[in-house]
Amino acid sequence: MVAIPSDSFFLAKYIEKKITLNDINEEEIAYAIKANIKSAIYYRFFQLSDINKINQVKPSKQPKEFNQQSNEWFYLAKKLAHTDRTIAFELATIYHIEDDIEQAVFWYKKAAKLGHKKSSYVLIDLYIAENKLLEAKPLLYQLKHQPQELNKLIDLAITLGDKVLFNELLPLLKNLKQSVLIEDIKKYKIFASKLLTSPQQQVNQQLLTADQHCQNSIQLFATNIANLYQLTDLIKEIKQHKIGAYVCFNQPQHISVKQLNCRYDENAPITCDETIWSKFTPEINSRYLGVMLNKGGANVNNGIMYLDSSDDINVFIHEISHLLGFIDEYALPTQHRVCKKPQVKAFSHNIVILKPFYEGTKAEVLAQLKNQIPWYIFIDKNTPLITQVGNKWKLGTPKSHVFNETNPNKISPVGLFRAETCKTEQLQAFKPIKTITNLRYFEAPFVDLYNEFLVTNPNGFIMPSYHYNVAKALFNKNNSLGTQWLNKSLIEEQKMNNSQSIKVNSSRYNKIKLGGY
Repeated sequence: MVAIPSDSFFLAKYIEKKITLNDINEEEIAYAIKANIKSAIYYRFFQLSDINKINQVKPSKQPKEFNQQSNEWFYLAKKLAHTDRTIAFELATIYHIEDDIEQAVFWYKKAAKLGHKKSSYVLIDLYIAENKLLEAKPLLYQLKHQPQELNKLIDLAITLGDKVLFNELLPLLKNLKQSVLIEDIKKYKIFASKLLTSPQQQVNQQLLTADQHCQNSIQLFATNIANLYQLTDLIKEIKQHKIGAYVCFNQPQHISVKQLNCRYDENAPITCDETIWSKFTPEINSRYLGVMLNKGGANVNNGIMYLDSSDDINVFIHEISHLLGFIDEYALPTQHRVCKKPQVKAFSHNIVILKPFYEGTKAEVLAQLKNQIPWYIFIDKNTPLITQVGNKWKLGTPKSHVFNETNPNKISPVGLFRAETCKTEQLQAFKPIKTITNLRYFEAPFVDLYNEFLVTNPNGFIMPSYHYNVAKALFNKNNSLGTQWLNKSLIEEQKMNNSQSIKVNSSRYNKIKLGGY
């Protein structure tokens, strides 16, 4: 039996003395913790830290036998963190590592309020990473006289389209002699043009290519300077690639998140309200648009391409391929429009969607395929495309006819090979070659055969212009201006055909007019 003082003052003194002498037992510590004696709480906290080594792991991630002690550590840490800035920061870091952002933010803010200097900087970066720019703004503003934080604040003002803050910060940039950043701001003409009623904007359009007659011109946009750098580098890189001969680019331009209305995360394709492009003055003089955001899945929606800041040249080439008329060779969602029924006629350079079996004579089936397969002229007459199964013909070049792809001296023949793009009982996707290409994996090559498709039929399957996207978006909002923008898209087809009048009977014209893309 141990006599423990019940008075809180004397109990605290008693416990502190026992801890100093290292002469305290578990019962006394437990009793003191219940009495909220801080020295006892610290004693047990550090004891658990040494035993479990859990200062970087949440309880749920611990081996089962440590769970009880781990939970106790977190309980004590949270009691201490309300007044101990170091422990508050430690807690925040653990939750940050474990991607519990809400708890991480709470404890970083607590640590910062208690005077932990590093917490403010880490919290700023966390807010920016989570795209919570308005939360980061006041923290950065307090640190605006520090060069690194000033640059972040400038970038934040650019991203948000906050021209007032931007103009306030420019003198600070000049004082700190940030000449490179200032030159880049001038280069991309950020806030240099008269900003009209949001989201209207004057767009400076300066072609980077010497080919002023390029049909597949692309205007790229980004919300911050880092992404404008990224786009500029991607343009330089793609000019060295064979596919670069089929596209040209205007000077990348800034657009703020205030002007955009996008939904995006790391695990889903980027989607945006595409009616906003109808509000630019003057109208953007380009066939296609591209937007780079910080997060989200890259994709092409008809005449508009979406990228995220982590996308490299391989992704860029893949997405440009889509604008030029190539389809993904990996599995598309079953509800995708191209996977709903067999094609009526060819719609892409590299994929056909056909029935897996046909009936009729061999000559009749091959005649049908000739009209459906855009690469038919590249297929050797000795390469089989169908195999008889009972009274039907099964589509596909047999495996026996495929060269061994491990032999670099052999080239896979052009034929009809199953693709992962679509597959149901009623239809099957086929591609020209067995070889894996960049339409399946970003890192795979854009094969020479696909370049030949562009040489022989460069505009056969290109996407409609971005005007078509705007028209569909306006129609979806019951906006009568949709008709005007649909006509703009048809005019772009006229330009592409290099004709004096639109070919009313052309399949592309009708497909655009009827909203078939």
